[in-house]
Amino acid sequence: MLRSKGRYLLMVALLAGALSALVLSEVMAASRAAFLRIATNLSNRPNRYSYYADIAASPDGDRVVVVWPEAYQDYGGAAKSSIYLRWASESAGSGWSAPVTVHAGSSSECARWAAVAVTGTHPYTAVVAYITQSPCDSPNSQAIRYRLCTLGDPSCGPVQTVATVSLSLNDPGYGSVDVALDSAGQPHFAYTYYRRESQGDVGTVYYRRPNSSEETVSSEDQNAHTPAIAWNGDAVHMVWATEPLAGSYDYYIFYRRRATNWDSPYSLVRQSLGYAPHNPAIAVFNSTVLVAWDMNNSWTDSDCSSSQITCDRYTLAYIRSTDNGVSWPQYHGVPSWYELGGGILETEQPYTSTGAVVEYTRFLRPSVGFRTNGKPVIVWHANDGTTGSPDYNIYYTEALTVPENAGDAIEWAEIRRFGQNSPLHSASPVVAPYLPSSALHVVYLQQGPEAGDWETYYDGNEYDRYSRVYLPIVMRNAH
Repeated sequence: MLRSKGRYLLMVALLAGALSALVLSEVMAASRAAFLRIATNLSNRPNRYSYYADIAASPDGDRVVVVWPEAYQDYGGAAKSSIYLRWASESAGSGWSAPVTVHAGSSSECARWAAVAVTGTHPYTAVVAYITQSPCDSPNSQAIRYRLCTLGDPSCGPVQTVATVSLSLNDPGYGSVDVALDSAGQPHFAYTYYRRESQGDVGTVYYRRPNSSEETVSSEDQNAHTPAIAWNGDAVHMVWATEPLAGSYDYYIFYRRRATNWDSPYSLVRQSLGYAPHNPAIAVFNSTVLVAWDMNNSWTDSDCSSSQITCDRYTLAYIRSTDNGVSWPQYHGVPSWYELGGGILETEQPYTSTGAVVEYTRFLRPSVGFRTNGKPVIVWHANDGTTGSPDYNIYYTEALTVPENAGDAIEWAEIRRFGQNSPLHSASPVVAPYLPSSALHVVYLQQGPEAGDWETYYDGNEYDRYSRVYLPIVMRNAH
């Protein structure tokens, strides 16, 4: 009896193993063909933390590239903050490349920001822009640099310098950099320099094109932040946010266009503190320029926590031009921006976040991209929890219909949670500005078990395309 029972259990185990192997081989085959559809920890360094990551796809959609700064949590050695790159190919389907070191941080010079754009085919080239400071811990100089990294080579080309500066006393210095490529694959850069003044840190936005000198983009009377850049239609497109200086109360999102020469700065939105705009994102497709941002929403909710603490609420807004940024729609003399899912200048759905949080999760941090059919996609994060017990997750929506008239609202799909359910905080998402494939190429930061442990994740949000096979094994008459 016992021997018969043992043979039966062995047969069940062998059958289960064979079926599992069959399913595993099917899943592995699917993974090889569609590995870009699944969530992947690209940094995977629990003893270090990732800073803001960036992502881009090649014009033909075959290459996807992610870059991120990575800092050591323990500074016991000479290594400091570095920049890494990983890329993947849709056609090869061989998985993500090993990390390529774009900048090896050291005590003498470390990196603190990264942005990427991709050009060419066979070979494909990633242009990686980044900020360095020297020495690392108490810097007296900074630089905006970039390298050309051929996708497939184990290393990048020589370091090239966009701009350098000797830090004045207490100046924070360069805050961020963004890069876009023109039709010839030449890089264009947008960056901010912050100077310390009695009223706080004041930012100025600059632009640099190939073989040219540095150009000031923002006005002297602006406190400018977070510039973003795009290129299309033989024109450079830039947006940035401003905060009020002394004697002012208004917050702005500005747009500026450069074809042969710079057009005048154009105010896309002007609001007071209660509805202050932040974090503009820009993407261009053919003659359509789309700008999105997050914005305070002076709406309180007494149920945000058991202690009745008022939550901060934010909303998402967007505006578009359909003539390559030459003009923008207006409504009674005011730019016709829409809140996501709402009417002109109206709020329909605010999203919960908090003000007193780590930098990664501040506000909603939207990002925008276009599919090949010209329909835009927006991703962002929101706090689904409370002030005392936050729960940060990523959301997205994409256009169902896009009216020809720039002054008409886009019809958006139902807002959905992005990616698989995770108990960990996910924040600061960036979607590739061009999305040739069905996948939503998104990179984001996910917090690990430790408070300071943030990892760089890629996700294509394509789980439903996998075939799911369930093998419930019922052992009958096993006793």
